[in-house]
Amino acid sequence: MPDLDPVPGTRADARHNRRQLILATRDAIAARGLDVSSLDIAKAAGVGVGTLYRRFGTKEALLDYVVLGLYDELLDTAEVCLTRPDPWDGLTEFVMDLAGAHRDSRGLAEVTAACDGPPSPELAQRTAALQDVVIRLADRAHAEGALRADVTWADILLCSRAALDTDHCLGVDAGPEGWRRVVTILLDGMRAPGRTALTWPEPQLHRAE
Repeated sequence: MPDLDPVPGTRADARHNRRQLILATRDAIAARGLDVSSLDIAKAAGVGVGTLYRRFGTKEALLDYVVLGLYDELLDTAEVCLTRPDPWDGLTEFVMDLAGAHRDSRGLAEVTAACDGPPSPELAQRTAALQDVVIRLADRAHAEGALRADVTWADILLCSRAALDTDHCLGVDAGPEGWRRVVTILLDGMRAPGRTALTWPEPQLHRAE
C-alpha cells in the first residue's frame, strides 16, 4: 500500500482523514468496483465529501492512488517470487497471488481488464512493469525446462484471471476456495512437458507504452 501519510507536517486530523479515505476506497472498490460514488466513499470513511475533494482533488485521483497501491503490492510480491530458488515455485506463487488479488478486488480486476488502456501515465507504467515481471518469471521457468516451451507470458496473465469465474457455473458451486483448485489445474497444464500441442494463435496483449 502507498504511504498513507505522504505529506510531512500535515495536521493529525488531516492525516487521519486521508488514511480513512484510502482504506474506505480500497474496501469499496474491492466489493463494488470502480463505479463507486464519492459520497459512498466519504460516508464509509466517516468524513464529508468535501474532505475527499480537499485531500485528493477528484474521486478519480483517489481511485488512481489506491489502484497504484494495489499494483505496487503485486510488484513487490513478484520481486520476492523472482528470488525463489525453484523458478516454477516462483512462477506459480505469483500467479496464485495475482489470481487472489483479482478475486479480492473487483476494482483491480476491472483495471487490468480495461481494453482502452490504463487511465493515467502512472498506471501505464505499473502495467508495463507488471508485464515485464511476468516475462522474467516465465523466462526463468522456460530456462529451467519447467514451463512448456509453447506457453507465453500472455497465457500466464490470462490464466490468473480464471479465478474470477469459479463461483457458480451450470449449477456447480466451487466454494470460496474453489478458484485455487481451478488455477492449480491450469498451472499444471502449463508445466512441461505438455501433452497437447497448442496449435491456436498466441494471445495478443498490447504492451503498455
